[in-house]
Amino acid sequence: MANYYASIRTNYFRVKDEEEFRKFMAHVSGTEDRVELWEEKDKNGNTVFGFGTLGGIAGVTDYHNDSEDDGEDSEADFDAFLNALQTFVADDDAIIILESGHEKLCYVVGSAYIITKDRCDCLDISDLAVKYAAQLLGNPEWMTICDY
Repeated sequence: MANYYASIRTNYFRVKDEEEFRKFMAHVSGTEDRVELWEEKDKNGNTVFGFGTLGGIAGVTDYHNDSEDDGEDSEADFDAFLNALQTFVADDDAIIILESGHEKLCYVVGSAYIITKDRCDCLDISDLAVKYAAQLLGNPEWMTICDY
């Protein structure tokens, strides 16, 4: 069985509460490596954040816990991570989490989570490519296999 190798990276985005967001991100864990958080200033001088990791994002442990150590029994929760991001993102902004990965040459993955204060959707590059090829061919029923 082959290993899956991924990389995650976001766009730069604004949050409602910078300090609480930093606290939250300190409790986000990656599957292979730590999740790095970046801060920049946009053209208007606002702080914007981005994050990324080699490997995937496992999720978040209880960041409301004041201790720095979540304990050995704490389990990272990916759904809780996505739900919490919705509470942080600025009202007129979006977080885009881009993931690319592969398992040998069996499959290549490209996905994007788009998170706003009201929605969280996921796009898959394979699905988008097949739909677009069917459109170019003028055949909405056209299908192909992208994974081996």
